[in-house]
Amino acid sequence: MKNILIIDTKAGNLFSLRAAIERLDFNVTILEQPSNECFDAVVIPGQGRFGTVINNISKYQWPEYLKKSYENNVPILGICVGMQIFFEASEEDPDVKGLCWFKGHAKALDFPKKPMVGWAKLTSQIKVYKNAVVYFVNSYAIKQNKNMIAESSYGETFCAAVKKGSFTGVQFHPEKSSDLGSVILLEALTMSQQNDQ
Repeated sequence: MKNILIIDTKAGNLFSLRAAIERLDFNVTILEQPSNECFDAVVIPGQGRFGTVINNISKYQWPEYLKKSYENNVPILGICVGMQIFFEASEEDPDVKGLCWFKGHAKALDFPKKPMVGWAKLTSQIKVYKNAVVYFVNSYAIKQNKNMIAESSYGETFCAAVKKGSFTGVQFHPEKSSDLGSVILLEALTMSQQNDQ
């Protein structure tokens, strides 16, 4: 049975995410600080402000832990703001520097009604994302990126998922996206069939 780590960023309720991963028959551990225990995958949850999440994970040396995990090819999944922090910055907290794994900035969605809340379709050439309808809750998004594997729209087109090595980032909430969300979680946490066209 795989052991999955959820990083507690102190920015929201982790119950639905934990429950969704446990439904895949994985063990889940939630930690505020890194430990020496080995995990099969790492998840950065998708709640809270950009600056708050960055400050909280930096306080406990999570950036170094994530970098080492990536170098060891451990699957890493960032959800919503948990994806955005791997970019350079966000308009939400412009004075806070992101982790800079990807180039680009999270910008406010150009639509009168914010946040974006509800179901929306993805456009992708990757099988699991192609025409998928998933659940979003966000006011900010990455507009474009060379590592983008799926996009969606809310007044304008934005990046819905990125992939680089063992890292997968999704702007939507797979834990709230029904059965298809479970499939996306499974593939991200096991790195199975990610390039299946």
